[in-house]
Amino acid sequence: MTETAVSVDAVMEDLHARVRERLRERLVRSGASAAFDDPALFASVESLLHTATDVGDTDALLLPELLGDPETWRLETAMRYQSHRATGAASVVIFIKRRLLMPIFRWLFEYSRDNFERQRRVNRVLFACVQELAVENARLRRDLDRSPR
Repeated sequence: MTETAVSVDAVMEDLHARVRERLRERLVRSGASAAFDDPALFASVESLLHTATDVGDTDALLLPELLGDPETWRLETAMRYQSHRATGAASVVIFIKRRLLMPIFRWLFEYSRDNFERQRRVNRVLFACVQELAVENARLRRDLDRSPR
């Protein structure tokens, strides 16, 4: 009996290729871009999107830097208890907010915060996709400008 050494990397690459092909076929059947009929183009698009989603929650994105102060565009999901009233009245209003209103509306706050966090994740991925596409576009323009006409 002989043992055959099987590379884990080769098996995983084969498995990934089969999963990618099934995904591509399912997307084409579902009406995705006709360009996905080309497996090589699909692999290229998938690679670009994987690169974009790998950015995750790091600060490696240019677009948020260009948007300016995060306070002007980022959603704030933390609940703050404040009052614009004078100090005596303010403490009463804040007490009412904390002890009476917040327990009543806690479910709505939690529901909204969860949705805002999901949206924040989608926004970061879309920012990363736009960045990857901008890099690719700039690279292609540079190569086009360098080529003789």
